[in-house]
Amino acid sequence: MKYSTSKSNAEKMANELAHSLEATMGRLQNIWDEIGIMEEQRKDRRKVVLHHLQALLEEMVAEEENLRTRLLQSVEDCGKELLKISKELHVPVYEPEEGLTILTLEKELRIRVDTLSKEKHDRMKQLGSLQEKEQQLCDTLCTTPFYIAPDTVPSNDQLAKLRQHISTLQTEKNTRQEVFLETKRKIITFLDDLDLTPNSSFERDVVCEDEESFVLSSDNMATLKTLCAELEKKQNDLIALASDLRIQVTTLWDRLMVEQSEREAFNRGNQGFKPRVLKALREEIERCRELKLQNIRRYVEGLRAEITQFWNKCYFSQEQRNHFTEFFSDDFTEDLLEVHDQQVASLKQYYDNNRDILKFVEKWEDLWKKMLEFERRANDPSRYNNRGGGLLQEEKERKKVHKLLPKVEEEVSRAIKEYEQKTGQPFLVDGCPFLDYVTAQWNKHNEEKEQEKHRRHVAKAKQLEEEQKNGSRPATTPKRRFLTTPTKTPTKRKMDGTFGPSPSPAKKTPMHHSSVMFASPLHRPPRSCKTVVLQKTPRTPGNRLPKQNRPPLPGSGLRKALAERNTPDRSHAGFSTSTMSGASSGTNTSLMSCGTYSEFSRELPTDCRSSVINSTRSPDEEVVHL
Repeated sequence: MKYSTSKSNAEKMANELAHSLEATMGRLQNIWDEIGIMEEQRKDRRKVVLHHLQALLEEMVAEEENLRTRLLQSVEDCGKELLKISKELHVPVYEPEEGLTILTLEKELRIRVDTLSKEKHDRMKQLGSLQEKEQQLCDTLCTTPFYIAPDTVPSNDQLAKLRQHISTLQTEKNTRQEVFLETKRKIITFLDDLDLTPNSSFERDVVCEDEESFVLSSDNMATLKTLCAELEKKQNDLIALASDLRIQVTTLWDRLMVEQSEREAFNRGNQGFKPRVLKALREEIERCRELKLQNIRRYVEGLRAEITQFWNKCYFSQEQRNHFTEFFSDDFTEDLLEVHDQQVASLKQYYDNNRDILKFVEKWEDLWKKMLEFERRANDPSRYNNRGGGLLQEEKERKKVHKLLPKVEEEVSRAIKEYEQKTGQPFLVDGCPFLDYVTAQWNKHNEEKEQEKHRRHVAKAKQLEEEQKNGSRPATTPKRRFLTTPTKTPTKRKMDGTFGPSPSPAKKTPMHHSSVMFASPLHRPPRSCKTVVLQKTPRTPGNRLPKQNRPPLPGSGLRKALAERNTPDRSHAGFSTSTMSGASSGTNTSLMSCGTYSEFSRELPTDCRSSVINSTRSPDEEVVHL
């Protein structure tokens, strides 16, 4: 019946569409006639009309198919959701009737899902509210909550048990709350009587925090009871101590014959047994015992030591330190003590404000001292006797110090620059800017190096002079150690004290002595000794040719002949000699047995002494030409 009715309605609709299409096409035909559109163009337009109608119908069909698909998907989703909720609520699963259309089935399933979802929401809401109350009570009493599996919908029986558990917790909380409030009042009274403040976190929780925020656990209740007992005992102990101190004060007053008015004034302001009163009683005892402030000198000296430490840590110059004139005062009074306390506080604040910069400066100072230590070690010859890689390690550390020193200096300069830009005040190190301080340290270091160099030079010269005097090393070079004919005629000193060239051989000279040669007596022999032959130290031949194989040098034969002519005896050349040739006598006098100049002068003839000029050179000088 439904199918025939639907078919009849479809045929009726088709007839209406055909009639409407025919009327519409007639109207279009009239319009095209009036316009004058050609037949070919009319065919194209008819195709367009047909295409539009077909597209519209296909679109309508597609929309209806989409609706059917969505309804089927909704039926499937609602069925799954209904099955899930039914299991969570522990209710039977809904079975739909046979022959229901898609739309009816989807509606029935959706209504069932909405109903069960509302019931689930109500249970979960009740569970959340009950669990919130239970959690608060459990937190206060520090107990375990009633267990319900998470992510599940509770049953009505579970909700009833949860309500009963909450009621039990509430009763226990009320009981403990009453005990807590009573004990808290006692503790506050004890603290007030003892003039104490809560020190521990537990005491602050009891006294300062809100009453509802205190955890009424079994452990806290036991600790609360213990605290109350301790404070009560402390109160009793202080009462006994205050009584004993008052007895001591009264005894001292009696001995010092303190006036009654002074005693009454003190007692009016110090009644009870609070720590403040006990402190006042102790101070009164000390005052009565000493009748003046005790140990001011010791305290001031301790503060001065602390001030000195801060001065050193802050790199204060001597001028900055001298500004605190009280540091040098010997009048140890209470005012002096107070001034020193203020100075310590001021220096501590300065150090705390500039701690980072001062740490950088301290780091630079440490590196600077290490660098100086490495330079000092470098001048120590004994360092080369060390084994085990000590020199290599020392060299690595020295390079590291030289690498870090400029970096730290740059960091200090940057930090000081930021400080000066921020505060508008200069930052001084040893009374001057940091870069000037660094420059001064380098100048001082270079000056000390020059002084050390000069000191070593003077010491070396002094040592050389001592060695020459004592004969521990030759005073002259090997070339001048023996008497030979000089390669160049020396300049002679005239009798009048002037210098001039040697006279020609054709001229007669009035001088009685052509030359006087004497050398330092390195090892003076006995006076009875006539000749001494010294052994030469053998020289290392090295790569030199043997003497007999060397080619003769030009003029060597002539110099040898002159040397033999002027040298009386080569065997005497190893000893310090002084030879004088007399022109008047024509003989050579050997003075090899003369060890000193006084002995030499005694051997001179009387008529020749006027022709010898006294030399101002030291006895260590080897040859003097007259």
